[in-house]
Amino acid sequence: MFALLEILFLLIGSFGLFAAISPKLRTEAWWLRIWTYSRLQFCILLALSALLYVALFPVSSLLSIIILSLHSIAFVMCAADIWPYLPGQPKEVPRAPHDATGAKLSILLINVLQENQDHAAVLDRIHDANADIVFLCETSDAWRNALSDMEADYPYTYLLPREEHNGLLFYSRLPIQTVQERYLCQDHIPSLTIDVDLQGEEIRLYCIHPRPPRPRDKPEHLDDELMIVADELREQDRPAMVIGDFNEVGWSWMVREFKRHARLCDPKRGRGLYNTFSAQNPLLAWPLDHAFVTNDFYLTGMRRLPACGSDHYPILYGFQRRKTG
Repeated sequence: MFALLEILFLLIGSFGLFAAISPKLRTEAWWLRIWTYSRLQFCILLALSALLYVALFPVSSLLSIIILSLHSIAFVMCAADIWPYLPGQPKEVPRAPHDATGAKLSILLINVLQENQDHAAVLDRIHDANADIVFLCETSDAWRNALSDMEADYPYTYLLPREEHNGLLFYSRLPIQTVQERYLCQDHIPSLTIDVDLQGEEIRLYCIHPRPPRPRDKPEHLDDELMIVADELREQDRPAMVIGDFNEVGWSWMVREFKRHARLCDPKRGRGLYNTFSAQNPLLAWPLDHAFVTNDFYLTGMRRLPACGSDHYPILYGFQRRKTG
């Protein structure tokens, strides 16, 4: 019985090491990439498993050393990915000082879940947040109709309802100067590139909802959208943000490469994970909804709002323009 139990601990450690290493292979294969999401969960599993093993078995044999080594290496690799996000670590986007005078901008992000019927809860979150910009994804014609009253409060809109979880609705109190409806890597996956007027200054917003890594899709060109946006950001010098449901966590190799290439900052770093998915299963929770910004903004606030019937929590960001010179 104990021999079989020890084999189980060996399998847990081996699987933990596989899950820790496989997302770092820079592959588009979904079955290797998906393990990057659950870094926190693997840390908890590996720590509890190692403690239980030490309580049940003497650490004196070669097998015991191998088992604990597998657990330890996997734990350290997983913890290293989420460590920069924990409170107290260095922040990429500084908090706005009290004497800052730049224009402020608040953004609410919600993946509403197309099948979600609780339109009233989503409207409640929007009204409570009172954000300058609201960006919603997975929005069908039914969602556009259900949210039509918002247009009285948000006079500037670009509404792109779609089926198959690909709709995008953009509401703004800031004047929209230009809009580009784009299909950067697949003809059924839209994104929006929108320039808004923030007190006389043009701010560019890339509003995206890339597809996730999943078995039913071909892996080719999975990351093209992010890298196309990153290339564009390197070629322009205006303040900019990339917002939406990325279907990726901030510590994935793809998002880190995207941020590095685009010279973007993540306001979550040093402040917490801010898990937005899954609202329906808190044990399997990770941050998929992001607002990455150029080094032109302070952070004034960031809150995950209560659930609204979707499998994602809403998240509200507050920024303030940094004055230079």
